[in-house]
Amino acid sequence: MVEKTVKVINNGMISIPTEIRKKYKIREGDHIIVKEDENGTLQLIPIESIEALRARALTVEESRELYIRSRKEDMELER
Repeated sequence: MVEKTVKVINNGMISIPTEIRKKYKIREGDHIIVKEDENGTLQLIPIESIEALRARALTVEESRELYIRSRKEDMELER
């Protein structure tokens, strides 16, 4: 776990350290969820860009093959 101290500037802005931005692939224009948990701890949660999600997405053919394999496994387990 990385721990860094950052300074809050005007309008409540902070700068995310380079090491963390690189690790989580955070770039200018990306969105981040700021969440407070039940203990009062703030969490920064990066949201993947649409482009990154599309790059990882399965094609229709890959989805179909995965479904067929999964059904075969389910049917074998039912026997």
